[in-house]
Amino acid sequence: MGFFTKAVFFIGLLYVLYTSYGVDFLTNSANRSRMPNTEEKNVTNVAHSLEIPMQRDGHYWLDMQVSNYDVQFIVDTGATLVTLSYSDAQKMNLYLNESAFSIPVNTAGGVTKMAEINIDRISYGVIDVYNVQALVAQEGMLSVSLLGMNFLNRLDRFQFDDGKLIIEQ
Repeated sequence: MGFFTKAVFFIGLLYVLYTSYGVDFLTNSANRSRMPNTEEKNVTNVAHSLEIPMQRDGHYWLDMQVSNYDVQFIVDTGATLVTLSYSDAQKMNLYLNESAFSIPVNTAGGVTKMAEINIDRISYGVIDVYNVQALVAQEGMLSVSLLGMNFLNRLDRFQFDDGKLIIEQ
């Protein structure tokens, strides 16, 4: 076969492929070598995954260990930092004097002052996050401690899906 015959055959083959499979076939086959393997991409090194069901009040409540003390948290994606209620801080033997409440914080109720602390470890089941910056609310300000974004962002993944909070580490 001569060059001209081969060129016509090749152009004809491309035309048949194009009309049969459309632009997507040609585009995808040309880009296939540049695209990551999606099967490999879905493989993760997640050691632990937990699902927390939404409660009837529409919130996610977690009974956690904070430096070996039991503390109940409500997940609050509007809270930048983990925030302990004053009573939970007292349960943990964190007795803060009035001068410790010197950090100005913008809350839904306005500006207030809180105490800044560092928590060695916060655990939920097999999930552990170490060295967590936190705040302590003044007495009477919070009835429950808030699990803020600085905890959630330290996880490998968190997702709200179909009435469940999925956390992975």
